[in-house]
Amino acid sequence: MARCGRQQPTRGRVKPLTKVSGNRALSFNLLLLQNLSMKKQRTDSTAAKVSAMLNASLKTIEPPCHVVLRAGDRVFWDGVVRARARDEWTETDLVVAGQLARCLHDIQVEQVLLDEEGTVLRNEKGTQIVNPRVSVLEQFARREMALMRTLRMGGSTKGSARDEEKTRQLERSSRQLREDLVQDDLLA
Repeated sequence: MARCGRQQPTRGRVKPLTKVSGNRALSFNLLLLQNLSMKKQRTDSTAAKVSAMLNASLKTIEPPCHVVLRAGDRVFWDGVVRARARDEWTETDLVVAGQLARCLHDIQVEQVLLDEEGTVLRNEKGTQIVNPRVSVLEQFARREMALMRTLRMGGSTKGSARDEEKTRQLERSSRQLREDLVQDDLLA
């Protein structure tokens, strides 16, 4: 595996916590935490809640070394990787997440240009035609949906997918709690 100073997945999954720096609240047995995240947990268990809180306290997952993000892609990358629980990401999923972030940025750029130009243009003969950006946006939208299906994001939830959604919701609420605590200067 290439070394680039970024977080590297372990056993096909992103490590939940690699080191603790100066935060006493998180300084307990990391080996136990890593073992908890390696096996399937009930979403209503204490271990799942602890894991969600610790995952929420970590920085956003960095893209793998071989995934190149452009300047405007990063904000979309952050949103995509926060949409799932940290323990759900595999290295392959992170590659697809990078593709989705690029696609979302492309959609935004094309939409701005379409808004400026309008959906109907006049060609050199003076005939009104549909702006070609409309079909480009449709292609990007289809690609976005395909990538989201690949990542199992959105759509209906059944069976274990329902458990995934509960895990995602638990981590989202933990992230929100962390942000509230940071704003109130209770957690640094």
